[in-house]
Amino acid sequence: MDVDKREASKIPACSRRWAAKLWPVVVIALLVLGAPQKCNAQKINALLVGSVWGNTLLEKYFDEDPSVEYTGVPCRDGGGIDAQGMVKAVRLYFPRTYEEMKDYDYIMLLAPEFHYFNPKQDLWMHDAIEQGAGGFNDGSVFSIQAVIHNAWAISLTQAAFPNDAPAVVTRGGGGESPVGPHGVVINREFPDPVLTPFIDYGVEDNPGLTSRFIIPRPTAGTLAWMVGNFPTLGKVPFLVVWDYGSGRTMSCGGFIKYKETWFGPENPYGADMVMNMVFYSTQRGLIRDVEIFHHLKLMFREFTDRMNMLIALKDFIEKFSANTQRIQNVILELQDMRRKANEEYLTQDFSGCQDTMSSASRRFDEAEEIAKEARRTALLWVYVIEWLVTSATFLVSSFTLWSLLVRRKLYRQVRTTKFR
Repeated sequence: MDVDKREASKIPACSRRWAAKLWPVVVIALLVLGAPQKCNAQKINALLVGSVWGNTLLEKYFDEDPSVEYTGVPCRDGGGIDAQGMVKAVRLYFPRTYEEMKDYDYIMLLAPEFHYFNPKQDLWMHDAIEQGAGGFNDGSVFSIQAVIHNAWAISLTQAAFPNDAPAVVTRGGGGESPVGPHGVVINREFPDPVLTPFIDYGVEDNPGLTSRFIIPRPTAGTLAWMVGNFPTLGKVPFLVVWDYGSGRTMSCGGFIKYKETWFGPENPYGADMVMNMVFYSTQRGLIRDVEIFHHLKLMFREFTDRMNMLIALKDFIEKFSANTQRIQNVILELQDMRRKANEEYLTQDFSGCQDTMSSASRRFDEAEEIAKEARRTALLWVYVIEWLVTSATFLVSSFTLWSLLVRRKLYRQVRTTKFR
């Protein structure tokens, strides 16, 4: 009998029987734990297509959020981009291969002119969503112009979104012309807390400016309705969502690119709602404590502003050849704290992130005092030198005036000569 068999013989029979019963459970648990899952610690890589001109509301929201990095593909008239510019932008910025397309976790179609995409690119977007990417499209079918909404309605990608684009085009051209401002009513019965956590903060009181008609597909869920833009119909869908293959997409009747949208600056929680929609579409954890999350975004904005001021103050002091090493050390320390906060944010440890940002805010107070002290020291020498130069100039000028006009030391009386 070898060693393994001798050791096994020492195990009681009852234990061996329990082990035989439990090993399938252990194997299943290991398979579940080892299965690929969405990782919140990774940034969301987003592809923005359409009205992306470098100054839109959505780009501002994403620039302020540590969890999103994005690539913009301008593909809509406006913003100084003509047809030739859009063709060039699609060629330069749109993924060149399907492997590159699969690197994107989220595809946002911001009312693009879809006829600029070839069938291969259309197929890539559709397949990327079907295989797990999140998606969002605004403006229903994008435009009342036939060349724009027809190109979208016959595309393969539109089938991955919960708005029935062909039905909308058949019913009302480009989703019907907007008739005026509209209100938004959030669906209280929706099972997941995507928009419902924001109801108590009065977000439904913020009007939207422009919206178009949406016809949800049979299995789509409604996150919110709009009221007022189609008065004969009453309450109509505004934001709908569904799962398509392994992915999840949303369609919105409003245009998220405009500042006058329901998600715009007039709604102080607009950026927070947009991020919760992104989290939901990419199948990540949702925001549950709105107050902490909202305050955290304000702290990120404040951090950026204070860091810019601190760096500008350091650069100003360096012009006077002052020693700014202490300020530089604090800046590096603050950058480390921001990196830590970003990691906590990515893992959605919002409470821990808030604590880190609060510590950074206190450190900023100390850094600003250090910078002010260095500035006072640097400017003191400037004032001393200026005082010495001014005093020396005054003394020299006074001595010269005294010598010439009072003592008349250099004075010589003018003598007259006789003309001969």
